[in-house]
Amino acid sequence: MKTRTRVTWSNVIEKHQVEPFKYLIPGSLQDIVAAVREAEECGHRIRAVGSGHSYSDVAITDGLLVDMSRLCQMLRLDKNKLHRSQQEKYLVEVEAGITVESLNRKLDRRGLALINMGAINEQTISGAIATGTHGAGRDLPALSGMVRSLVLVASGGKVYRIEPSEGFTDPEKHTNADIELIQDDETFRSVVVSLGCTGIVYSYILEVRPRYWLYENRRPEKWSEVRRKLANGTMFDDYPITINGQSVEYPVRSLFIVVNPYERKGDHTCMVARTFEVEKFHFRTLRDRTRNILASIVSNIPLAYRISLFVVNHLPRLVPAALERSVTALKDATYINKSYKVLFQGFEYVASQGHGAEFAYNRQETRYLEVMDEIFAKVKQLSEKYKLYPSSAPTLRFVKASPMYLTPEYNTDVCYIGNPVLVQQKGAALILNEYQDIHLEAGGKPHWGKITNRLEGRTKLIRQWYPKFETWRQVMLRFNPKRTFLNGFAERMRLDEP
Repeated sequence: MKTRTRVTWSNVIEKHQVEPFKYLIPGSLQDIVAAVREAEECGHRIRAVGSGHSYSDVAITDGLLVDMSRLCQMLRLDKNKLHRSQQEKYLVEVEAGITVESLNRKLDRRGLALINMGAINEQTISGAIATGTHGAGRDLPALSGMVRSLVLVASGGKVYRIEPSEGFTDPEKHTNADIELIQDDETFRSVVVSLGCTGIVYSYILEVRPRYWLYENRRPEKWSEVRRKLANGTMFDDYPITINGQSVEYPVRSLFIVVNPYERKGDHTCMVARTFEVEKFHFRTLRDRTRNILASIVSNIPLAYRISLFVVNHLPRLVPAALERSVTALKDATYINKSYKVLFQGFEYVASQGHGAEFAYNRQETRYLEVMDEIFAKVKQLSEKYKLYPSSAPTLRFVKASPMYLTPEYNTDVCYIGNPVLVQQKGAALILNEYQDIHLEAGGKPHWGKITNRLEGRTKLIRQWYPKFETWRQVMLRFNPKRTFLNGFAERMRLDEP
């Protein structure tokens, strides 16, 4: 195991930085075991970090920081050790430090693909799963919904394989004496999304599927019409579609909606991205093979971002018109490609310069639409009364209910409202606080990997949102009795307190 001292680690937006007592880079399961034992012997906290794409300080510690980047391989999965009912599924086992981007490439070489993923692919799979990262799709799970088994290193360096009660591994064929097999729903549903508080995950078994193709269409629409369709439930019924002159009745697989919060001619402009699962195309035009080329190029040029930031900070009155052009510039008539290339939304450089809050609402209710109206009103107030112009557009995505206890979509189909803000915008913290206050007042549940500072001191809310929180807490303390895997974030949220 590689060990470094006097290392300064920061997350991708450089909002959170730490110089840990030790910076460890394990290369095996045994290295993680040794690191956990060392931390407990020395009385230090220990946390695993991936690519740093969480906006919160969920991974930060000044004790031992474990860099998972070397643990990035696809492991050999012996299906003969699984229950017979599981052997026919498409399954892979991967080390927890593999990035979504690398996993996509490895799966593609095997003719496989993730069922769903988020809009970016730089995260490690463990960081994305542990914080409840999701994609979009009314009937599609978040990344945590693809986990079927995991290997966890907990207190004392004890190693567990944790699975649902129905069983995944055949207990009679589990012959590794160094890894204790636990098959229990409450344990599994607590550990999968646990913010790193139950220990360090070494590997996951994920259910995937054969490689598939997606068609994406992005077009500007008016919020009044989109709102009406969301309210009456017809937004997902917008098909058949026309591909290469042919009408095809594929159902809408997912929606991603970006809304200009500034009113223009009595309405708000949206960019609605719809994806459809389609058959592989043997003939695609150059236009079909690429997204909006100009928008993709501009969004990845640092100079373009610097110009935008200058406008935001020094010519803020231009922001509403600039945001209108940005939203409409995302339009794209047709993009057809392998699933992971379509699900990845691009805009890497711009995305790396922003952060934000994101909250989930019951999709069967209309509260989230009312929250959007409140956001529009707040943006109008900030810009007209205080001359503070929010520079990014709210987003909406839809996610299937999850059985994992600490996910915002626990037992509920949800709509996520995202509120991004440029990190270097003047007044960015104030804008984010205003957004968060709207969501918390409305009963939105926060995404753990986003900004959650306004949740501090409101720990009763967490218990109200998550009816199985006490079960989660008991499971967490079972694997973490010495609080070795907690950190400042967990303590501010009082996640170890009843």
